[in-house]
Amino acid sequence: MKKWLLFAAALCLVAVLAACGAKSDNQENAGNGDAVAADSGAASAEVIITAANWEFDQKEYKIKAGEATNITLKSTDGVHGVKIDKVDNIATGQTKTVTVAEPGTYEMICSVPCGNGHRQMKATLVVE
Repeated sequence: MKKWLLFAAALCLVAVLAACGAKSDNQENAGNGDAVAADSGAASAEVIITAANWEFDQKEYKIKAGEATNITLKSTDGVHGVKIDKVDNIATGQTKTVTVAEPGTYEMICSVPCGNGHRQMKATLVVE
């Protein structure tokens, strides 16, 4: 029994250390000049994306360039994710804070295969 507990504790420690390493890598990449970067500060804007079977609730979402924005994905039907050009995937129920440095349009697609209409599940993020 003690060996099993020791093994479980070691496994938990490895998982915690791996998570800390992943966080460190994301912070290093945030300052590398990409158009979109993760931001650890408080966001001044918020965008809520609602996904249903084979569609997002809007065709276009707008944010301001250089402004930290919380992007949240909610789902009313099925399991979905959203992938925005140069931004990590956002899973259902997850919020990510991003800062988009360059104005432009960024394609958004569903990142989780969700059925027959999956390929048509697209929207646009407009950065002004």
